[in-house]
Amino acid sequence: MTLVSSPDNIRYNGTGRTYAGAVDGSTFDDLGDLESLTFGMSVTTEKVKTNRNAAKATILEVESERDATVTFGLREMTNENLKMSLLGSAINTLNQSADSLDMVEKTMTDDLYVDLGKLNIFSTKITGTITGTIAIGDTLTGDVSGNTGKVAWTEAGLVELIDVTGAFTTDSELTVATPGAITVVGIEVLEDPVVTDLAAATIRYVNGTDYSVDPDYGYLRKLSTGSIGATAFVSCDYEAVEKKYIWSMSAGSVTKKIIFVSDKDDLGIRTRWTFHKVQINLDGEFPLIGAGGAILSIKGTVLADTTQASGQEYFKVETIG
Repeated sequence: MTLVSSPDNIRYNGTGRTYAGAVDGSTFDDLGDLESLTFGMSVTTEKVKTNRNAAKATILEVESERDATVTFGLREMTNENLKMSLLGSAINTLNQSADSLDMVEKTMTDDLYVDLGKLNIFSTKITGTITGTIAIGDTLTGDVSGNTGKVAWTEAGLVELIDVTGAFTTDSELTVATPGAITVVGIEVLEDPVVTDLAAATIRYVNGTDYSVDPDYGYLRKLSTGSIGATAFVSCDYEAVEKKYIWSMSAGSVTKKIIFVSDKDDLGIRTRWTFHKVQINLDGEFPLIGAGGAILSIKGTVLADTTQASGQEYFKVETIG
């Protein structure tokens, strides 16, 4: 058939979507927005040269090996993408339910962090005028909301609460069962634990002077220039957090069926590429810190899928009118 020159035959690279699934499966994950997707193919040959004259001319070239690869850059760090690219065997769940730490004793070392074991920690500070007696361990109740909180620290003009059941924004006064109350002047939710010297606390240590904290990941550091001794007692609330984890490099190898479909609105012919069996390999470095987007570079080797018909074991390219 004579080729008729037409811009419709010229593919403009390019956009599209890429899917990955089990080699023998019929359901697929969307790999999301990719940095790139490249197909490569190489053919290795051996040359046979004549020995009849000094020219040593090539008289035969024999194909000895064929290799095909699919290379792509993952932009989206989904659990399935990480499991595939980091050779994980499973996605595990270890969710954190909202709760509190109440006077948990921690052994401290100068200028080193300890792990509180919780994410997204905070405490609630109420300022105002205290009447009667409020003590550490008391439960305060909002006069309007009915919400409660347990006192982790108190001093003139303030209380710090944990195990808070809700917001106190509608309340004008918080009271305890025994005579004692604080009129509400200010309410602050602080990304800061209550750090004290004893369970029956006499000293409230100061953030930035005695310790520093990473509230998002729950790391607490004793500052050598501060007043914290060998141990400290920590109280705080923490949020509910969905946590999943992957034991990476625990799978011997990962193989996937990879399908690429070009965007129909791109210039040029529409195509669909189906790679029946691709062995996934992380290719190069993955920047955990650095400028720009974090890209997982993947190089997959196209393997023969022997469950396919003879001559159809590797991949299929479809052009769609």
